[in-house]
Amino acid sequence: MTSPDPITRLPGAPDKLAAYCLEALEGGWGEDWDSPLVNPVGDLAARLFSGLRRGAVSLEGLDALIQHFADQGLAARADALARLHADGLSGAAGAAVRARLKALAEQGFAAFSEAVERRRGGVVFTAHPTFALSRSVRSELAAAAAEGAPARLTGQGHGHGPDSDVSLIREHEDAMAALDGARTALTELNRLVLDVAREMFPDRWRALDPDLISLASWVGYDLDGRTDIHWGRSIAFRLEEKSRQLARYASLIEASGAPGLEALAARLHQGAEASAAHARLFEADLEDPALVVRAANTLTGDYPGRITSLSGPIAEITEAMDGAGEEAALALGLIRAEMKAAGLGAAHIHLRINAAQLRSAVRADLGLEDDEADFGRLALTRAAERAEQAEVRSVSFASVFLEQMTARRQFMLCAQLLKHVDADTPIRFLLAECETPATVMGALYLARLYGVADHVDISPLFETPEALERGGRLIERLLAEPVYRDYIAGRGRLAIQLGFSDSGRFMGQAGAQLAIERLHILTARALARHGVKGLSVIVFNTHGESMGRGAHPGGFSARLDHLLTPWARGKFAAAGAPVIHETSYQGGDGFIHFAHPALANATLMATARHLLAEPDALRADPFYAEIDYTWDVYRALKAWQEALFENADYRAAVTAFAPNMLVRSGSRRAKRPGAPGQSLDLSMLRAIPHNAALQQLAIPVNVSGGLGSAIGSEPERMAAFLERSPRMAALRGMIARARTLTSLSALRGYARLFDASEWTGRAAAAQSESAERAFLALASRLSDQSRHTALMRLANHLSADLMRYDRMTDGADHAWRADPCRKAVEALHAIRQALIMQAFLTISRLPAFSPRHDLTRADLIDLVFALRIPEAVSALDEIFPEARPGLDRLDDVAEPTSTDEPARRGYPEIQARIIRPLAALHPMIERITVAISHYYRAFG
Repeated sequence: MTSPDPITRLPGAPDKLAAYCLEALEGGWGEDWDSPLVNPVGDLAARLFSGLRRGAVSLEGLDALIQHFADQGLAARADALARLHADGLSGAAGAAVRARLKALAEQGFAAFSEAVERRRGGVVFTAHPTFALSRSVRSELAAAAAEGAPARLTGQGHGHGPDSDVSLIREHEDAMAALDGARTALTELNRLVLDVAREMFPDRWRALDPDLISLASWVGYDLDGRTDIHWGRSIAFRLEEKSRQLARYASLIEASGAPGLEALAARLHQGAEASAAHARLFEADLEDPALVVRAANTLTGDYPGRITSLSGPIAEITEAMDGAGEEAALALGLIRAEMKAAGLGAAHIHLRINAAQLRSAVRADLGLEDDEADFGRLALTRAAERAEQAEVRSVSFASVFLEQMTARRQFMLCAQLLKHVDADTPIRFLLAECETPATVMGALYLARLYGVADHVDISPLFETPEALERGGRLIERLLAEPVYRDYIAGRGRLAIQLGFSDSGRFMGQAGAQLAIERLHILTARALARHGVKGLSVIVFNTHGESMGRGAHPGGFSARLDHLLTPWARGKFAAAGAPVIHETSYQGGDGFIHFAHPALANATLMATARHLLAEPDALRADPFYAEIDYTWDVYRALKAWQEALFENADYRAAVTAFAPNMLVRSGSRRAKRPGAPGQSLDLSMLRAIPHNAALQQLAIPVNVSGGLGSAIGSEPERMAAFLERSPRMAALRGMIARARTLTSLSALRGYARLFDASEWTGRAAAAQSESAERAFLALASRLSDQSRHTALMRLANHLSADLMRYDRMTDGADHAWRADPCRKAVEALHAIRQALIMQAFLTISRLPAFSPRHDLTRADLIDLVFALRIPEAVSALDEIFPEARPGLDRLDDVAEPTSTDEPARRGYPEIQARIIRPLAALHPMIERITVAISHYYRAFG
């Protein structure tokens, strides 16, 4: 234990105090694993805590210091975002796309049209809970990155943190804003395609409809693990999107200047107004049957401006193009391409449920008993039979209202959307946690039962270790079923989804990425083995912006290659299955890429360049040639991460208090629903808060961990392998970045907070009896040492792996030692640890009281130990109100008294000494959380 530093004064200015902190950290620098008894982070925290107690620094001073590091982190984040998009922002990506298009045009009109009219990729907006920054800060961040001015983000006093109302409605609004940016950028990409076509094919370009990249969203339609999205809200969202898009089409037609389309523009405006009115009806309380009837009959009846298909408007535009001038024809060509690609919505939509919801919905129809939990071969056979024999059932909104099974209701919604909103645009139906082919076949049965199979793409999501292991066999088994082959032949595509979030949580990000690549390749092999030709394969890779969810820290091409490797793309090409590679942009962190026109253009232009390029799948790479060794590395990585996930010390570290440092960053619950008493079950914590908790403990080990242990007894071979293999070099880049921000000193600093001997030592050095009592009370409450022991054991476990990794890389990846981001992050951890110590000290001064509201003094101390500070403050406010309402009337009693107890009037002293200081600490802890996330470049 380090004795408290007898500090009498600390620098007052934030920049000078920051320099003091960084110097203190530098002075105690070690290898992070070779000096476990030297802890610069914990020592700095102790100094700052001592400074608070002695008046050498104030909470206001520390708050200004937090702001200083947060502003620096925001600027660093903007700089990283600008570097990610360097090629797009500089115009290099656009120039490369133009050059590639001209090369394709030189092969003739047929080759060019096939290349630009066949969809090759997609951008999907998802509302994962990563809205840790307010809209205004996200906008400033995007502008600073796009305009090359990250330094302007420092010293501005930004309010780092989320907006106060992080609701589903606001998430949908943010998704629509991102889609606006993406749609405008996609129009510019299409303009580039048509510009090249006008140059190379002056007599034929008007026939082209570019469709390289699709836009989609599941915001408002994702019911996996959610009960807060009513079916009426999903309909309302879709109608709002339809209204926006119809108004956009009308305005674009008017702006084109093309004659003869005035009536069409007027009809589209009328349709937009009608859809907006319908949306308001579906926003009502649709638990009331009368309101359901009103909304349903209005939408499904005849009304002015009813449009459910764009085939007529597209024909009118095509006719107008034939007689229009060059520029007007170009404008109309862009509108027509958008109409064909987007349909009657701002984006395609993805409905998502989980496999359990699907199984529950079809079990009775398949004649299965409840105890047939595996949903195996019998379920597949019966589901295939039912799918083949299904007779279409008609659906109304009354059916939707009455249906209680989520999966059935979602397929009914598909039917209603196709009948009454948009008859042409396909709908993606995602099945989360899909581990058996019967789940997919059950979904196909429901799709045929409700008459939507011809317009719905059913996509299994592989994200758990079991699903990734079985995914290849699942695809093989489905392709062996004639009813499934007929279905995908009719759709012209096979769709799969791969989840980097949960897979990275269970088996580590590097191991998950290798498992996902393997599943890509197995899918390509299965298609080739079954002779399935002429189908596109939609590969939707859901990832995120942080290293903990699959976004590579390199450039944009490296990011896309990380998600779908050149080798995998080459395997699909060899199988005769052209890939449509869709990637996700998750929540606030993902939407930043489209929050500024220059960033949106850079994102889509870089994506187009990647999609149009031929994958370099034949380059020599020992990763694929030495498959036995590669397989050994993969299994070792996976085994280490899976053992870590089951490690009781890891579970205690991630769940004991770290989630309570997180800000509310989305409308979705951070924890999965579970039975009472499962709060410490790590599988109940969702992927993004799990990753965020690791950030806040300074141990992003689901990325940085495992490779050291995978070395085994051959460190030289692994080192050579890393040097020779481009594939391993890509993984190494991600691991090295995570290593930079992995600080065992910070983790051990958190362990110190729960070390009884630390507080006993402070009691011995206390200058007053009250301080001594407070410190001894903390030591007594922490006497079981369980949290301290768990955190220290975890640090020791991680140090062994990091030691092997650092020694194996022999300094090549050791830039982390001097990385300013790492030092700033460690300083923030030290500041937070000092604030937590202050919170512990404050609550320990609470006087003894008889149990009230089913709470004891010990319960309140335990709440603060778990950093559930708002709950503790709320309880304290009830137990010790500042004033008891109405008691001031007692002053009117004429009889004098000398026994008027303060408790009768309130507890202003406890409020001033304990409750209000405690309440002030929690927002500072949360501001540190957001500041740390800047250095990771994303939340979770």
